[in-house]
Amino acid sequence: MARLFRPCRVLAANADGARMNFDPTEDQALLKAAVERFVSDSYGTDLTARRAARLAETGFSATHWARLAATGVLALPVSAAHGGLGAGRVELMLAMEALGRGLIAEPVLEAAIAAALLDAAGTPAQQADVLAPLIAGDRLVALAHAERDARHNLAHVGATARAVGADVLIDGTKIAVLAGGAADTLIVSAQTADGIGFWLAPAAAPGVDRRRYRLADGSVAAEITLRQVTVAADARLAGGVAKLWPVVAMARLAAAAEMLGIMTLLFDTTLAYVKTRTQFGQPLGAFQVIQHRMTDAYVLVEQARSQVFRAALAPDADFARAAAGAKAYVAEAALAVAHTAVQLHGGMGVTDELVIGHGLKRIRVLALTFGDANAAIDDYRQAA
Repeated sequence: MARLFRPCRVLAANADGARMNFDPTEDQALLKAAVERFVSDSYGTDLTARRAARLAETGFSATHWARLAATGVLALPVSAAHGGLGAGRVELMLAMEALGRGLIAEPVLEAAIAAALLDAAGTPAQQADVLAPLIAGDRLVALAHAERDARHNLAHVGATARAVGADVLIDGTKIAVLAGGAADTLIVSAQTADGIGFWLAPAAAPGVDRRRYRLADGSVAAEITLRQVTVAADARLAGGVAKLWPVVAMARLAAAAEMLGIMTLLFDTTLAYVKTRTQFGQPLGAFQVIQHRMTDAYVLVEQARSQVFRAALAPDADFARAAAGAKAYVAEAALAVAHTAVQLHGGMGVTDELVIGHGLKRIRVLALTFGDANAAIDDYRQAA
């Protein structure tokens, strides 16, 4: 698949010097419009479709998943050489923000993590047999990496892999496997004599015990225990744990962009509410204290937007640090905006009937993806 996106038109110059220009290119505008059209067609203007998707056994809609694949969103983080769209960080940011604003149920971020790792470290056979069906929407691959003793330390892996003849036996337990409840294929990290490696394993392979559970946002994750799980030696991805770090940076940017979309949705919803909800004979928005709260929330949204743009536009050498900083800031800001939205709506803000509670729950899950805010701040500091 040919590269479809030109570099972002970000810096424009005029007679007075350089200035920031955040206008998207034509390709980027078309991508954003396609994602927004998917949200409008699939989710409408209420929560009916989202509730139905979350109540499914997988936690999302198979129909919506196929439509998403058709938009090309699943192929965004994959290079053109491996059948993807060859998009950059700005395109990924725009798509994830639009999906966040639509509060979709489908595991786009989770699939992007697996796709990016396969793109960077998969063998040609793995890219043909696993990556291509993943970005086509025909299968779902989940990264099984986090462990109970790791405490957000992504370099800690206790699972083991040892060679037995032509095969490899994997033992260990992985927790909080995002999209692990529905995945048909796992990318499992394990320790070997030569360091940490990653292996592809069927989720239904003998020795794989999968305990599904729902996260706060209704998505289906899994705790996966592997007991003497046998995989072929060629199921190993090329390279070691170093291949994971760029994927973590990409995932942090994507999570921050999705949270930005959600917090924008919650702000706009709350602003409309305080303009129309009356108390003591006047709209809530007429009270100065409410105006102050909404002003504070607006500032948080715009600062979060700036952080996400800054990370997306960072030079390659600084991207991991910028993404960690953006994830840490946006997670805290998004939670603050969500709490304000709940408080100004009152008790009904956390009910299933309003978008506010759904957004808060999704933000809480995203805030912990690849480490909480403290872990991201630690990575930001260490990369300085």
